[in-house]
Amino acid sequence: MRTVLSGLLVLLTFSACKKEEAAPRPAPGEAAEPANGTPAGGEAEVGPYTVTKEKLDAYVGYQRRMLDVYGSLLKGLHGLGALVDAGTPEAMASARAGLKVVEAKAKAEAEARQQAGLSENDVNGIAEVVTAVISQRQLGRTLQYEEELKKLEALQAKLPPEQQEGLAAQVASMRRQVEAFEKLADARRDYGDANVDVVLTREDDLMKNYQEMLRVFTGTRR
Repeated sequence: MRTVLSGLLVLLTFSACKKEEAAPRPAPGEAAEPANGTPAGGEAEVGPYTVTKEKLDAYVGYQRRMLDVYGSLLKGLHGLGALVDAGTPEAMASARAGLKVVEAKAKAEAEARQQAGLSENDVNGIAEVVTAVISQRQLGRTLQYEEELKKLEALQAKLPPEQQEGLAAQVASMRRQVEAFEKLADARRDYGDANVDVVLTREDDLMKNYQEMLRVFTGTRR
């Protein structure tokens, strides 16, 4: 389960900014800009962000660029804590130099978004849907419910009829779990069928980026 949760955090790193860091609340009497970026006074889109094939394709490229950014960031921060703990002037000077890597991250993100033709709102909106879909897919793979279901069904088939009935409830429960992971019911409920279906058109690439980011964060990137 720790791997799954770590993966969820990894996917969230592809967002341009956290939701709680969104635009501040307007002053009294000032029109607010809708969360989806529609100008005040315009017709706001209701519901979750709409993921298009074109923007998802651009987002996949954005992810690939950010893999290199995060790799450089983690390399630059390696040993930073030890330097701060040392407390010597030389160590603190090195620590300050390391912190410049963090400052460069925001610039690199902005450049990557510009190259991809995406706004912060685009990146955050797409990342939210991608996270819901890919993390669910990864959870299904990690728990191996489909493989376990096949084993349980094979075992049930070998048992006498009266013993088969004893496993019926367990088989039915696991089958529902498998269907939930395959159909992505939760993601479809929260973000709509259209969004989920678009994300699934690039599932292999998004999962590859997910796995690569895990390797970056664990220091095992090839």
